[in-house]
Amino acid sequence: MEEFKNDMLPKKDARYLIIKDVVCRLIECNKDVPGISEINWVLHVVDSPDINAFVFPNGRMFVFTGLLNNVTDIHQLSFLLGHEIAHVVLGHAFLFDRPYSRTLEAEADKIGLQLAAKACVDVRASSVFWQQMEFADRLHGHPKLPEWLSTHPSHENRAEHLDRLIPQALKIREICNCPPLSGPDPRLLFKLNMKHFLEESEKEDLNITVKRQKTDMLPIQKKEQVPLHT
Repeated sequence: MEEFKNDMLPKKDARYLIIKDVVCRLIECNKDVPGISEINWVLHVVDSPDINAFVFPNGRMFVFTGLLNNVTDIHQLSFLLGHEIAHVVLGHAFLFDRPYSRTLEAEADKIGLQLAAKACVDVRASSVFWQQMEFADRLHGHPKLPEWLSTHPSHENRAEHLDRLIPQALKIREICNCPPLSGPDPRLLFKLNMKHFLEESEKEDLNITVKRQKTDMLPIQKKEQVPLHT
């Protein structure tokens, strides 16, 4: 797009190559899906802090570096780009007019998760991304709009919806002979990390309160009045 032409990353940029590898794997592992092989997918990476990505019906994909900077791992990135590819496969053509956009987003989450599963992604990481976004919003005091006022599902509802879809996606991984998932469930890790963060924050708040109380209890020394000499 014309507005991004001065912010495009060169194809040799490391960030471009990371995203390209993810896109290529998603396309290669899902070439049997109707519509994917017929499209000429073209990747553009925009150097911008916006946490965003979108794909036009003709396959031109725009991914912002802000998205790359806000994912924890390749698994989260794979799901999010699978979600954008799903919009094209489903023929949504980015018609996000209320009140249908939340339905379209839910559909794209479902199909995007399946595309990621066929690419042997750890699909359990998908809901963690939206939990992270929800936590970040609360941490920064961003106001939370009622979902009916928004064109997109809330981060919290999105995470819950994905958690319900993950068991089916895990079965798809098995059918595709993907290697078994190793390590703990990223959803459990996120909960443990958040619990630790909150506990440490409470300790810090308590320490600040105690220090203030001690400061308030310190005796205030009366200064003797010094006479002025003229």
